[in-house]
Amino acid sequence: MVPVYVMLGCGWIGRLLLQKESRFRIVDAEGDILKKEGYDAVKGDPGDHVLWETIKLQEATVVVILDRSVSSEVVRNHTPSAYIITVHGENGGIDPGADHVVPAGETLANECYSQIEYVEKKRRKDLLRDALQSGTTMAIIMHDNPDPDCISSALSLKLIAQNMGVTSDLYYGGQIGFLENKALVDLLELGLIPPSPGSPPDFSRYDLTAFVDHSPWDYTSIARDVNPDIVIDHHLLPEYQGKFVDVREDVGATSTILTEYLELFDVEITPRLGTALFYGMLVDTNGFRRGISKQDIKALDFLQDKIDTEFLSQIERAGLARRATPSHETADFLNVMGEAVKNMQVKDGVVFSFVGKVQYRDAVSNSADFLLKMQRLDVVIVYGIIGDILYISARSWNEELHLGKLLRKAFHQLGRAGGHPLSGGAAIPLSRLPENFGDEIITRFMQAYTQP
Repeated sequence: MVPVYVMLGCGWIGRLLLQKESRFRIVDAEGDILKKEGYDAVKGDPGDHVLWETIKLQEATVVVILDRSVSSEVVRNHTPSAYIITVHGENGGIDPGADHVVPAGETLANECYSQIEYVEKKRRKDLLRDALQSGTTMAIIMHDNPDPDCISSALSLKLIAQNMGVTSDLYYGGQIGFLENKALVDLLELGLIPPSPGSPPDFSRYDLTAFVDHSPWDYTSIARDVNPDIVIDHHLLPEYQGKFVDVREDVGATSTILTEYLELFDVEITPRLGTALFYGMLVDTNGFRRGISKQDIKALDFLQDKIDTEFLSQIERAGLARRATPSHETADFLNVMGEAVKNMQVKDGVVFSFVGKVQYRDAVSNSADFLLKMQRLDVVIVYGIIGDILYISARSWNEELHLGKLLRKAFHQLGRAGGHPLSGGAAIPLSRLPENFGDEIITRFMQAYTQP
């Protein structure tokens, strides 16, 4: 359900709009210039029907018409379901083929962007509602080692579904590491269903299944044969089509996405739920120092009066107890961090480190965070093995690099890869890598890094 935005004509107004939303397919007389600048553009007449076929105008979710020679009614005939925005509006601002007419002026780009946001939120809400209303029972499957972002997001989806008469159970397939995560589950009284060795869950007895904070099928050991109806995540965009798939790599936490849905569906957010969502964002963005987007800021603003500081303190005190009393999880994280330091290789300003086999995916990402703080270099790449998957975690101080795009360029042919400007990751089946894959990882990343 990735939205498709089309821009017919560009000019200075389109340029302003592209600064706010870059995911447009563009037809413009200067399309060749726009393409060189990294946009998905073709050169030509914005009203050329042949070029409309080239950019697949019929797939459009939103069409912004910035060239006055293009008829909105003709566009409507070509793509009946799209939301059409025009910016000239003759006849007193009336345009019979448009859904919204934006008056010309300095604020035009802002108004266009606001309309796009409105349409996209409404579309996502309608699709999620339709998916949930197609059943009465649902299994919400968290990733194997649920963290605060996953826990609070799963609970939020459960409450949204409950408001529609859908009863849900929450599953996970591994361990809940860290005392603060266990404390969050206990304090929220979630009643999670843990893994049962030798007796896998029968998800076929549910009308619906949902993956939250992970996408098919890398991070679950109990649902690898499940085709989820609903996927909500902020990590790597999957090549997967379900009834409802909302994966936004540009946001810092899945909690941000679920906060938006709680607001859209007018579900009551109790202080404990609000605190859990806030804590999920806090942890996944490394204390709001990594990967924060405008959507995260909006979610935080919405939650600001729904946070119970005493409840937050209870969770954080559990974390302090963990640091004072070493556990198996802490020992694994420290061991992996030690391997990351010991195995560092520096190549042209990039740190690479292979940490071997690990128990927890978060140990790889935490080690990347640690090395970035320790080394005065722009990029850190840490990778380790869990089961039959190689997990890569990347960190940077330089937003201009956009690690997510670099990782996708380097590894998309091998597995799933992507992320945010300052952080990203990849998951690659070992079967797709040579036996001695270290050189392959370094070579592929450095080629993407050094060749724009």
